[in-house]
Amino acid sequence: MAKTNAPTLLTPAGISIWPKLNEPDTKFNAAGEFHTKIAYDADDDSVKAFVAKLEKIRDDFYDATVQRLIDEKKAGKAKNLKKLDVAKAELDEETGDETGRILLNAKLKHKVVTKTGKSWEQKPDFFNAQKVALKNPPRIGSGSKLRLFVEANPYLRETDGVVGVSLRLKAVQIITLVTGGARSADQYGFDEEDGDVIGDAEPVAGGDDDAPFDADDNADHDDI
Repeated sequence: MAKTNAPTLLTPAGISIWPKLNEPDTKFNAAGEFHTKIAYDADDDSVKAFVAKLEKIRDDFYDATVQRLIDEKKAGKAKNLKKLDVAKAELDEETGDETGRILLNAKLKHKVVTKTGKSWEQKPDFFNAQKVALKNPPRIGSGSKLRLFVEANPYLRETDGVVGVSLRLKAVQIITLVTGGARSADQYGFDEEDGDVIGDAEPVAGGDDDAPFDADDNADHDDI
C-alpha cells in the first residue's frame, strides 16, 4: 500500500445502524473494534457532497497506485485494478429492494500492536449535541442520530486488486439518542393520527393498584 496522509472529515448527521460504540466488539476480532454503520438519505445534497469527497480521495489514490505499478513494470496489474464504491445502497431485508438510503461504515481498532511490539489501546471521543465532552457516554443504540469525525484512509487490497476508502472513527457527536433496542415511531412505520394526546403515566408508589392480588406479595423474603 502506498504511503498517504489520511485526511480528516466530518460526516453529515445520520442514523446509526447496529452501533458498537460503548465497548469494543470482539466477536470477529480479538483486538476489539468500535464500529457503526450510518444511514443517509441518498438524495441529500450534503450527503452527495460528502460521498464526492470520499470518491476523490479514492480516485487520487487509484491514479497514484496505477502510476506506481507502471513505474514498477507491473502494467498488467495496474490494468486490472478496480474501484470499490465508497458507500453501499441499503436493501430492505424482506424484499431486497433499495430503500433510498446509503450506508457508510466507520470503525476503530481497540488494541493496536505494531511490528516492533509496541502496543496501546484507543477509543473514540464522545460529545453531546451542545459540544460537551462525555467521559462516560450513555449506551448508544440503533436509531441514534450521530455525526462522526473520521480519517479517510485509501487502500489497495492486494488479494483482488480493489482500491477503496476506509473510515477510521475518531470521535462521535450524539445528536439524538436511542438506547438499547428502542425504536422510533417512524422506524415502526406509524403515521401521526388525530386522537387523544397521551403521555407516559407517572409511576405509582407501591406498584399498580389494578394488579391482581397475589398471596406471595405479602410473603417474607428476608431469607432469600
